[in-house]
Formats: sequence, C-alpha cells, structure tokens
Amino acid sequence: MKCLKSALRLVKSERGQQTMEFLLMLGAVVTFVLAITITFHKEIAGGFFTVIGKILG
Repeated sequence: MKCLKSALRLVKSERGQQTMEFLLMLGAVVTFVLAITITFHKEIAGGFFTVIGKILG
C-alpha cells in the first residue's frame, strides 16, 4: 500500500509527469523497432549474413 501511495504521488508531481512521458515515448520506440524487426526479419538476417560473408570471404 505504501508503494502505491508513493507511485501516485510521483505521477501527480511534475517530475512524475516527465517520467511517464519518457516511458510512453520509450514504449512507442520499442514497439516500432519490434514491428520493423518482426516484419523484415528475413531481409535483416540476409543482409547481416551477406556482410559477414563479404568480410570473411
């Protein structure tokens, strides 16, 4: 219960608002990167192995 009161006090403060905005923005960036990675995973892996093959070959 003490933890919940502390969290509510933090969210109501200006510092808490900045923290929440940062976390929401971070969540949006992570979601975007995951969506791109899941969508293009074969192309990303193919490009990676092409580069490694050129370095080693």
